[in-house]
Amino acid sequence: MIKHSNVTISFKLILCSLLTLISLIGFAQTSTDTQKHINGLANKMFVDMNNRDYDAILDMMHPKAFEMAPRETLKDLFKSTFEGNEEFTVDIPKIIPEYKLSEIFKGDKNNLEYAFVSYDMKMNMTFHNQEFDDEAKKTMVTMMKAKDMDVTFTTNNAMDILMNNRVTILLRDDSTNNKWVMVNYDADSPLFYQIVPAGLLETAKAYKQNLMLENKKKNEDE
Repeated sequence: MIKHSNVTISFKLILCSLLTLISLIGFAQTSTDTQKHINGLANKMFVDMNNRDYDAILDMMHPKAFEMAPRETLKDLFKSTFEGNEEFTVDIPKIIPEYKLSEIFKGDKNNLEYAFVSYDMKMNMTFHNQEFDDEAKKTMVTMMKAKDMDVTFTTNNAMDILMNNRVTILLRDDSTNNKWVMVNYDADSPLFYQIVPAGLLETAKAYKQNLMLENKKKNEDE
């Protein structure tokens, strides 16, 4: 049995890598910014992920991602994550979740326009070389709850994860050559702050917090 402190540290690193990969995803094109168009962008993101179409996912990524890592390196990371590796396997159901679109906002600088897509995301993680004892399980559940994620262990080395209130930001501005892109909201990721314009950070934070508050009220009323 591996000590729970080492398991927790290892899991944090794996989860951070997974969320960083997910947060890299973006989509760019040149149509108008109608709600129907934005709905199409969100739907395409889920379809390409369900198909595990790595080339399509890479084509959807925010251009700044390639300033940080080469295309082939990112492709290898996606394949390793979603097809499994020696350390762990991630299984994300091939479904299009129910999602909600916000209104379209406009920023004060650089012709910024943006909107939010919110949804819940389920996945299962199986560790091939690690097991969690009772203390490690309790620590993991508490740690993930702080990130608005619900964890249920199915075995000593596998868990179901519900990522509540995920938020994807759809945006375009001068830096994207007026092309729409998508970036997942992740307040813990330095990459997120490098990619997203400062003008919408506070709005995104407030939107995420409001989703969490609405979810809490709903759960208390049940």
